[in-house]
Amino acid sequence: MGKGGCALENIIQKLRTPQRAPSVAAGFDGYVDSILRVCRTASTAGPEYFKTMEDFGEYIRAKSRKSCSLELKLQTEKLGGNTPIFSQAIAKLGARVTSVGAFGLPQVHPVFEELQKSCQLWSIGQPGRCQALEFEDGKVMLANNSAMQVDYPGLIQVLPPPKLIELAGQADMLGFFNWSEVRGSTSIWQGFLRDVLPALSERKLLFLDLSDCSQRPAEELQEAAKLMRNFSEYTETILSLNLNEAEALCRALGLHSQGPESMAAELQGRLGGGTVVIHLMDGACCAGGGHMAFRANRQIKRPKLSTGGGDNFNAGYAYGILQGMTPPEALTVANEVSGFYVSHGHSPNRDELIRWIENGPADCRETN
Repeated sequence: MGKGGCALENIIQKLRTPQRAPSVAAGFDGYVDSILRVCRTASTAGPEYFKTMEDFGEYIRAKSRKSCSLELKLQTEKLGGNTPIFSQAIAKLGARVTSVGAFGLPQVHPVFEELQKSCQLWSIGQPGRCQALEFEDGKVMLANNSAMQVDYPGLIQVLPPPKLIELAGQADMLGFFNWSEVRGSTSIWQGFLRDVLPALSERKLLFLDLSDCSQRPAEELQEAAKLMRNFSEYTETILSLNLNEAEALCRALGLHSQGPESMAAELQGRLGGGTVVIHLMDGACCAGGGHMAFRANRQIKRPKLSTGGGDNFNAGYAYGILQGMTPPEALTVANEVSGFYVSHGHSPNRDELIRWIENGPADCRETN
């Protein structure tokens, strides 16, 4: 199906005339990211970098039983973590954002100061540290989570349950991010199910992103899946996964789906409804809301920054849904927000996003 099948005019119109500025409350991680390139060679003319993860992997494999030394070139130091990057991206699109995370205590770390200009911040701990090795076909995230001690008892020391109920009640969407690396995430989810969600006067949209869960034991993933099913009693859930995360969750739940669209459909059924989104290198698919859809994305041949691309995808999808778009329409917005970010190295505002879409989005197809 060509561009007309994406109903781009409808999407652009909804972006140009937003219903209102939606309110989002997101948590609970926070990182200081060092973005690095790995030097293959160094000379007076300048370094040559490893272009792909495959090249880098083959080089390391060849050094087995030997040793090697590689130089890292710092590209930039920036705020990191799913919550801060998502918060920054969706705020730039026009949402009002309350961001709760590990931003530093007693003062907010300087890398998060820019975030304070567009979001209301509540810091509940020290940030983690992440060294992100950037390649043209992906990234290697080397995280140190030891400083990021975030859990429900610590959360309610800063934001007691009545305040959490107030913040959640004011939000159109809640976002729970990085379950995998925030070791206290399960306790936070349990606390919300016990103390907060039952006290709300209306059902909320709840956006969930597990982050890379492939290293978490199957029984912990099964517990997370159980909590996600429990969330469906109080919320309309949106679970966003990349392919690696979707495969890990399917394995833990004993699902044997073949292909992303099949995985999305089976996970959606197993997790009690809502919507499951899976984003891939060449596009994204979703199952939920009466839709089974795939949207191709445009290929960015020379990415400027890939760390945070998935969080910008999530921000685009969430913003699309909050503006009344269908899941397939929101997929298109998600792909385009992510594509802009990877290409330019920063998140788009709404005008930049509209121009980016008008200048040539990818084709797409939909199946219902």
